[in-house]
Amino acid sequence: MKTGKRVFAVLAALLVLAACMTGCSKQGTAMKQIEQTGVLTMMTATGFPPYEYIDENGNPAGVDIDLAQLVADKLGVELEVLDMDFNLLIDSLKGGKGQLVAAAMSSSPDRASQIDFSVQYHSDGQCLMIPKGSSIAGVDDLTGKVVTVQESTTGHIYAEEELGLEVMSFKNAVECATAIMSGKADAAVLDKITVDTLVAANPNKLDAVPELLTDEGYALGIAKGNEDFLKVVNEVLEQALADGTIDELKEKHKEICKNLQNAE
Repeated sequence: MKTGKRVFAVLAALLVLAACMTGCSKQGTAMKQIEQTGVLTMMTATGFPPYEYIDENGNPAGVDIDLAQLVADKLGVELEVLDMDFNLLIDSLKGGKGQLVAAAMSSSPDRASQIDFSVQYHSDGQCLMIPKGSSIAGVDDLTGKVVTVQESTTGHIYAEEELGLEVMSFKNAVECATAIMSGKADAAVLDKITVDTLVAANPNKLDAVPELLTDEGYALGIAKGNEDFLKVVNEVLEQALADGTIDELKEKHKEICKNLQNAE
């Protein structure tokens, strides 16, 4: 029995070591991958203007894409953009499909337990988007209403867990706006900057209840164990915050989205 226990202990130790080596091989590899390929791969979820949307040429564009480009420029590499559903971003980052998540993602505690976050580069919060002329003036008026959210976002979590609503979820904010404008929904819980952008693009069809329901901050996501890459990302963001670049990008892309009429 002692021998059997010893063999089992050795096997268990080897399995633990193998698991550690496999896990560790996925950690701290972002800079190595970027250097070897000459490409920074960022992952986003378009349909959330002005941070990410599809431009007139059918390409991903927005504040986050431009910020990722600044990181790529800092590293002297090309930028590749992978567009996917928002709820796939964290698992895709952890699985090594890219090195950076740039998707107007709030750095919530649950997410921070899975990935690392950069410094925050935008402060925002949830608010209500409603049809033009709606009598909805706040969350107390949502009883019996059809409320939309973007799937897996903090707005989705807030609407269900804090407001106790049964919601209609969509893959992106533009789809939420479309549901409201087509009469399929009465309101949406979304980030204020995106609500403002969508309302500006559709002033005769959409409106906003300006009161902030939450207090949140956006950050870029990096797989855990990549402190060297995280340092570079933070340097880029801190410079862009200090010199006003991020504010300029917000205004630039809000105007572009207004002209594009993204939510049709």
